[in-house]
Amino acid sequence: MLLSIKRLFNKTFHRRNDGLNFRRRRKKINFDKVRYVLIFLLELVLVIGLAFGVVTAFGKQVECSNASMEPTYQTSDILLVNTIAYKFSEPEAGDVIAFKPKSNVNASYSVKRVIAVPGDTIYISNGRIYINDELYKENLDVERIENPGIAATPITLLDDQYFVLGDNRNSSEDSRYESVGFVTNEDILGKVWAKYPF
Repeated sequence: MLLSIKRLFNKTFHRRNDGLNFRRRRKKINFDKVRYVLIFLLELVLVIGLAFGVVTAFGKQVECSNASMEPTYQTSDILLVNTIAYKFSEPEAGDVIAFKPKSNVNASYSVKRVIAVPGDTIYISNGRIYINDELYKENLDVERIENPGIAATPITLLDDQYFVLGDNRNSSEDSRYESVGFVTNEDILGKVWAKYPF
């Protein structure tokens, strides 16, 4: 009987293939698999970060809330704004920008075209725009301006001041009026680069 108990004990605790074998060696870590998983996770994080960065930089959406930019953009058009364009350069005449009028954080974004930049002298005479005493050359067909507003007399823009107008010149509230005034870099969200859907 003692012999049979001993055999039972040996079978239970010393058999190599049995799950209760206390002498069994630990499995080795497969470093190739671990490295593969880590590389996959790193690539996933990088792709998500890149996608987030691209959407944040180029995919900010604003709505053209009125007819002031017709015919370029229509009321309710959804516009995509490049929010990093002016981190590396300054707005130029002809750029269409999205901005908060008078730094009013509660206002919706306004969309207008930059006409004059810091250092320029602008005035409107006989319905036409003059920059530094030269007739401003329009890249699009626009109406003669009926109300020059504050630009009826020459205005020299200071550092960090931009003069903006809507393309629909006679139906636009823009830098000619005190409610909008001059736009500063702090006010600017970015450069409008596309209408969505394309």
